[in-house]
This record gives sequence, C-alpha cells and structure tokens, in this order.
Amino acid sequence: MAQGQAGGASRTDYRIAARLDGETKKVTGTLELRWTNRSGEAVSDLWFHLYLNAFSNNRSTHMIESDGKLRDEPMTDGWGWSRVVSARVAGAENGGFQDLMPSFRYRRPDDGNEEDRTVFSLDLPRAVQAGESVRVEIKWESQLPRVRRRTGYKDDFLLVAQWFPKLGVYEAGRGWNCHQFHMTTEFYSDYGTYDVTLDLPIEYEGKVGASGVKLNDTPKGDRIEVRFVAPSPGDQRREDAFGKRPLVHDFTWTADPRFEVFRQIFKFKEWAERFPEEVEKASAIFGEEPKLRDVDVTVMIHPERRSQAERHFRAACAALFFYGLWFGEYPYQHITVVDPAWGAGAGGMEYPTLFTCGTRLFSTEDMHRPEGVTVHECGHQFWYGLVGNNEFEAAWLDEGLNTYTDSEVLLRVYGKDRGATDYARIPVSGVRLADLPGGGKITDALAVREVVLPLPFFENPKIRLLRDSGAVDYWRDQPLLTFVPQWDDPRWNDRVGYLRDPDTDPIQTAGWKYADRTSYGTNSYARTGVALRTLQGLVGNEAFFKGMRHFSRVWRYEHPYPEDFYASFQEGAGLELDWYFRELFQTTGTVDWSVAVEQERRGRLRGFEQGEGGDFILRDEPVKESDAEESGEPYRVEVELRKKGELRLPLSVRLTFADGSTRDLVWTREEQGEVAWKRIEFESEHKLISAVIDPERGYYVDRDLSNNRWYDETDSLSPWRWAERICAQYQHYLHFIQGLGG
Repeated sequence: MAQGQAGGASRTDYRIAARLDGETKKVTGTLELRWTNRSGEAVSDLWFHLYLNAFSNNRSTHMIESDGKLRDEPMTDGWGWSRVVSARVAGAENGGFQDLMPSFRYRRPDDGNEEDRTVFSLDLPRAVQAGESVRVEIKWESQLPRVRRRTGYKDDFLLVAQWFPKLGVYEAGRGWNCHQFHMTTEFYSDYGTYDVTLDLPIEYEGKVGASGVKLNDTPKGDRIEVRFVAPSPGDQRREDAFGKRPLVHDFTWTADPRFEVFRQIFKFKEWAERFPEEVEKASAIFGEEPKLRDVDVTVMIHPERRSQAERHFRAACAALFFYGLWFGEYPYQHITVVDPAWGAGAGGMEYPTLFTCGTRLFSTEDMHRPEGVTVHECGHQFWYGLVGNNEFEAAWLDEGLNTYTDSEVLLRVYGKDRGATDYARIPVSGVRLADLPGGGKITDALAVREVVLPLPFFENPKIRLLRDSGAVDYWRDQPLLTFVPQWDDPRWNDRVGYLRDPDTDPIQTAGWKYADRTSYGTNSYARTGVALRTLQGLVGNEAFFKGMRHFSRVWRYEHPYPEDFYASFQEGAGLELDWYFRELFQTTGTVDWSVAVEQERRGRLRGFEQGEGGDFILRDEPVKESDAEESGEPYRVEVELRKKGELRLPLSVRLTFADGSTRDLVWTREEQGEVAWKRIEFESEHKLISAVIDPERGYYVDRDLSNNRWYDETDSLSPWRWAERICAQYQHYLHFIQGLGG
C-alpha cells in the first residue's frame, strides 16, 4: 500500500447551490470546484463519487453486499439516485467552458459490477500539471432515499450527506483513489473549503444545521435561502495550535421543522478546573501548558428528548476537552450535535463540524446513553475529521483510534457503565446471570414461546404462544429478586468486543475485504482499541501519548496510511516498535498466557537412611501433617508459564509471599519465540501466596484472563453466592411456567 506524504495532499474547494423540493425530496444543484494538483504528476482526468446511486437499485454493489438490507431492514421502497446533467471545464479558447459530458463514464474499480453507478470519470482536454489548478462546473439532480443508512429523509427530517458529485483523491503513483460505495466502507476525499447555499421550503427556517457556520438565513416568500461556509471565514484566516490553516474534507446538512435548537459554549477553563490532574499530566508529557479554544456548540434535538439536550452538550464538551488535551485543539469555532428523528436510522455518524448521535428515553448518565455515542461521534472530529485517513482502505485508523479514546474519556467523566435490562423500552437496573431457555424447537415449546405444528400443507407453520410483553416479562423475571448489579469499565468492554472475532482477518485490511461484517466491526473498532491500549501498557503513558500526538500533528489535514501511522508513532514515542505493529496489526495472531504453581516443604527424612558404618537404617515413623511445617525446610517453588498463540510480548509476572514481599520476573519475547513455556524453580523461606501475570493489567489482548492468576487459597464462598442467585432465577421462571399452566 502506498504511503501518504505529509504536506503534499491536493486541495479541492467547492461552491455549491442546491434547491430541495419539499414534496418529492428531490435536490437539484450546481457546483463549481477548483482542484489544485499537488501530487507531483500530470493528471488527465477526474474521478468522482455518486454515493446516492448505491440506493438506486437492488443490484448496486452496496445492496448486493448487504443482501438487500440497510441496517438490517429490507429495502423495498424509498430508493434514491443521483444523475449528472452537465459537466464543463474552464479554459476554452474563447475564455469560457468546454463540455466534458462526451467523456462521461461510470467506473467500477473494485468489482466490475455493471449495475453499480457510484463512481464516474471525466476526461480533461488538457492534463493538469503538478502545481496547477483546474475549475469544473457540474449540474446534477438527486432523489434523496428514505434514510436508513447515513443519508436521506424520514417525513420532514433530512440528513443530507454524500449528496453531491464529490471528487476522489489523486495519489501519486496510484492514480485516482475513488472506490465504489461498499456496505462496510465510509468515505475519503481531499481537504479544502465549502461555500454552500441551500434553497429550502420556509418551514425549515431556523431549523437547518450544517458543516461550518451559517452566514445568512434569508426568507424569500414560501422559501428560505441559507448559506453556510466551512470552515468559517474567520477560521480560514487563522492558524490552529499546530500552525496550520484549518480545512475540511466534506459538507453535510440536516433540517427538520421539529428541531429544537440549543446553543451553548464549550469553555476550556471550566473543564480544566474540573480535571486539574489531567491538565497537569498533559503538561508534563508534552512540556507545554495546555490551552484550547472555546467552541460554540449547537444541539439540534427533537421535542420528546429535549431533556437530554444538556447531556449531549456535556458529552460533546468532554470529547472536545480530552481529545484536544491529548491530540491538539479542535480548530473550528463551531460544532453541531444532531439528534435524528426517531426511527430514521441516521444516528451515529460523523461529518466535519457536525455529527449525529443516538439515544433513548428513560436513560441515565451512568448508562452511557446518549453519552457514549455522543463522545464517540464527536471524537471523530479528530480521528477522520482532522487526520483524514482513507476510510475505504483503513477504516481502523479512525474507528479504532476513536474507540480507544472514547473509552478513556467515558471512564474519566462518567465512570463505569451501569448494566440495565429493558422491559417495554423502560430500563431496569441489573442483569440476569444466565440466559433463559429457548432457541430450539423443543426448548421454545417448553418455554411457552413458540410451537412448530406438523401440518403437511404448510411450510414450517408456527404458533406464538406467548408474545413479548414488558409487564409479563417483568413478572416472569422478578428482577428485584433474581438480577445482579453490573458495572462495566468501557475499556474492558472493548476487549469483550475484540473477543467476538479476534483472528479472522488482520486489522490492516481494506473495509470491503474483511470476511464479513463481524470481522469488519471487530477489527475496525474493538480489536484496534485493544491493540492500542496494550501498546500503551507496553510503552507507558508518556511514550504512548507522545506518539499519538506526533501522529496527529504531522498528519493534520492530510491523508495518512497505516505505514504512516506506524512510522509517525515511533518517531514521536522515540521507540522502535516495527515488530509490534507487524504482529498486532498485520497478522491474525492471538495469545493466551497462563500460570500454574507447585510448592511444598520437605518434611523429615523417610525411607532408608545410610548410617556412619554404611548400613541402611529404615526410618518408618508415622507421617504427620505437621511434619513439613515443623521441619523448618524452605519451600520448594515451581512456577510454570505457558503461551498459546503466535503473539509475543514481554510478559511480567509478580510473585507475592506470605511476609508481604514481592518478586517481579519477566518472560522475554525472545524466550517466548524459542519455546512456548517457561519453568522457574527456586527455594523460599516464606510461602508463595500468589503469582500474577501482567499485574498492572496493561495487556488487553490475552484471550483468557481466567488463567492469569494463581492463589494459594481459593475463594469457596463466591461460587455458592452466584449459584444461589442463578437457582433463584430459574426457580422464579419455573413458577412462572407453572402459573401459565394453571
């Protein structure tokens, strides 16, 4: 895979004017783009994305890969499409524009699918030389789809993303990087500026949000004209904390007459006073006093959830504070937080200076909802927004880095996540310890759920005996008597996600080339987060954050690839870690370490003893349990370490003795490469009471943590307590079944 080149990315500036038909949800628009070629090569054509054509029919690449479903819902209506009406390039002999439509061609660079129309190209009459610019004007029409994934409408709610013909990214030595829109891929485009004017029905007045800032909002009869500029004019004139002029690489807008709009300001000083220790740590690591700009925050939320507006604001501020503290300040003056319409399928998506959340009614802060989604999506303003990786080919460079970071923020600001169980969408604190019976024909019948009737003329006829009901389910479970409290550390939740599929594909895999959606989700999110957190445990906090911040600084407003991340991190951390990135990110290797201990004291001599004259004398006194202790002999200790799997990390082991003393050992990578076990034998005056692998719990990649600790004494009480609660759960469940039978 070709590496990017910091400081060498091309630039694309857009001026867009678009009109929405409020009834049909059709958009007609004109865009003028200026592309500046900084690739160092002459370029003779331009490649564009037409993302909305992924929703134009059931044979697009996106729909084939998703089995005709969007967010698990079959798509049978609400189709969308996009069509280029005209395309012209400036520079004709008479000083005007030259028609490019005769060269218009749909492209299928990934799979050759003739029914996919999400990429097209235009040939230029003259190649754009290195350092030159080209100006192109395109008119297009789009039918917005019913929003199910990232873009479209639901009633009057609009989330209009990836909605215009968007130029791909030209990469030196590779040509145009302009992939088709796949089921498991997101986006990739050049940085630049946007000046966008929207002509909308008047009912959207004051209820429109977009990337950048709004410059005017002008009513014109039954229509309204709204203009946004991204970044804001002021931001385009100022340098950010790293001495660079802010740019963005996309533009998205949203509107809904039902939006309620709340505006507040993120103030760094207030958060610094709330977390002074974090500020001190950052100051010590980076050698400078942290200072972040204040940011205008707009929350656009629906009336039924207005009580959560303040919570969205605080969660966004939490991300702006900690991500800025660690990776450099958010450089834009404004950010928009969007609570999508219920059932729209538009939540949890990021765009420059605007993101959508996800929430529910009756949630509390300690449930991390909406806080978890808000922190994550706001975090994308840094990973993807400011460091613009290729999300098609290396989605983990934003999703995985963001997964690591959002868990760190959530723990610091909100603490552990309280587990809850839903009854009729109302959360009840606690979780059951064991699953209820069901899942097969017999168990479903015994559980009074579903019976399959043996009728010859019907294919698999079923009768639902007991339908889902919040009240009935609550009566059945008796949560106050059978549930247990659950508090999850979000960092360890990432490990749970990693364990779902830890070894199907390497992390470093193109988004559409993973085995399936599970592998894509695991590797792009949780497994990358676990690999980074393990890296932090390996190198320590200072080196880790120096490496991450250096990557963020060097590649801000640029397009890094995995090799760029590896190199930049090592340069910032001042460490050689090629082996780590190779083993953790480029292979499917896993590891399971374990520890076992045998120890004993030698008692009095038994059997034959040789006397002074050479005769053997039998010592056959009765054996007593106290003999070993009374002998005063030292303990003979044998600690055995084992490793299953291909990964090798320097592994620390802490031994603790009865007198309170400890002894730390290290099983090196080199030793693990020679043989998959290590036996340590020694004598000790004091009894060994515990042996613990990775005592600081810095390694999150171990597949089984249950065998990482050995104790001389076992806890015999806790298993009975858990068993009692499980028995109580099933006792109540059997009473419930008995009651149904009369």
